[in-house]
Amino acid sequence: MNNIKYILPTLLLFSGCMVGPKYNKPEMSMPSEFEEKKERDEVETDLCYWWKQFNDPVLDDLIQKALEANYDLRIAIEKIQQARAQYRIERSHLWPEIDLNAVATRSRLSKNLFPKPETSLPQAQSGLFPSLFNIFQIGFDAIWEIDVWGKFRHGKKAAYYTWESMQDEAESVLISMVSEVAVNYVAVRALQKKIDLTKKRIEADEEELKITQDLYQIGLDNEIQLTTLISTIESDRAALPVLEASLKQTAYTLAYLLGRQPEGFMEVFAEERPIPSSTDKVPVGLPSELLRRRPDIRSAERQLAAATEQIGAAVADLFPHIALTGITLSAANQAGSSVGLESYKLDKLFTAPSRVFSVGLGINWDILDFGRVRSTIDVNKSLQKQALLTYEQTVISSLKDVESALVAYFEEQKRRDSLVLKVSADRRTFEITGQLYEAGLANETQVLEAKKTYLASETTLVESDQSLAGDLIAIYKAIGGNWDPPID
Repeated sequence: MNNIKYILPTLLLFSGCMVGPKYNKPEMSMPSEFEEKKERDEVETDLCYWWKQFNDPVLDDLIQKALEANYDLRIAIEKIQQARAQYRIERSHLWPEIDLNAVATRSRLSKNLFPKPETSLPQAQSGLFPSLFNIFQIGFDAIWEIDVWGKFRHGKKAAYYTWESMQDEAESVLISMVSEVAVNYVAVRALQKKIDLTKKRIEADEEELKITQDLYQIGLDNEIQLTTLISTIESDRAALPVLEASLKQTAYTLAYLLGRQPEGFMEVFAEERPIPSSTDKVPVGLPSELLRRRPDIRSAERQLAAATEQIGAAVADLFPHIALTGITLSAANQAGSSVGLESYKLDKLFTAPSRVFSVGLGINWDILDFGRVRSTIDVNKSLQKQALLTYEQTVISSLKDVESALVAYFEEQKRRDSLVLKVSADRRTFEITGQLYEAGLANETQVLEAKKTYLASETTLVESDQSLAGDLIAIYKAIGGNWDPPID
């Protein structure tokens, strides 16, 4: 016992050593600004609630419900709890493991185990070794492996970094989920508008068909004109079920994102509303801010840190494992170390003569493992390199996502501006044709053709509005969609 009090402080002193590489956050070269942002204005926007700039209370309500009930987000949060519990497990390896044991046994010795009294061992039947006897034991088992080389500390750090990574993963799920809700909501409103325009176009087709049929009956129009018009109206009618199916499917997708069953969910969209649009300019920021904003980048960096720590944990296995194998209060401990009480009579168990103890120091060193430990180190080094490449790839991918979203948004703005002018021109043509019809200078067919052209332009503009809103949502998702929202 006197020697142990010197050995333990020495081991604790050496436990300050940690083998393996030291983690340093990788440096990534980032451009000074985004290519598609040059010479474009931007404004500050609250990225935590970017969807509120659409000023659509239905969208706000859907996103709030999704934040409360989305299954992917709830699963991601549970993974945080799992990672946190795993961290506590790894942290516990730094401390002794103590178990309470209590044993009571009654044993019988064979009467034929010892020679008969007349032989050389008469004491076997003399009462020194009774054939029936009891043993009572009580105490604590404890073992403490001293973390001399930092294996457990590396494991603890790796688990902590993984825990942080899971938090970032959950935030990434949150951003993707909010973006998906917004994109599908925009699609619902666009489909409702396109269904309405398609029905109006079918009505115009039916009116024109009736006129053409009347003219054909009296010989003022030919059959080619009639069959061409029939083909057009049937084409428009065929498009309507596809649009209605897409509307319901998109609504059901929204129900799924909200963690709801699809039944009755279409009632949420009973009141038609315009496609969400925003007049704010895009808050792009600097490329370097992506390293802080994007949770997938932060998660990849934390995974790299965890992989680096795992190398250290593997390297520690090259050195001997030293454990304090004492403080065991059971004489039957297989390690042969004990501090406790043992007696063949229960009423004598808690008396001084029943005390037993054994305290020792154990060393375990794999001298010959045929390359197992070094191969494990190589595996972890490869995993660390993979994590580094994944981190670099994630950064490059984030830059690509932002640039792609920006160019799509800015170019769609140009397209929409042209479509607005086209819709205005087609509407004016329709109005003028109607005026000429009232003055007797145009026929009803010309009016209907002008109306259908105008409705087709409106449909194209609706598609552009949907694309523009989707591109804006993609920008917010690409730049991080959130500034700094911790998820616990």
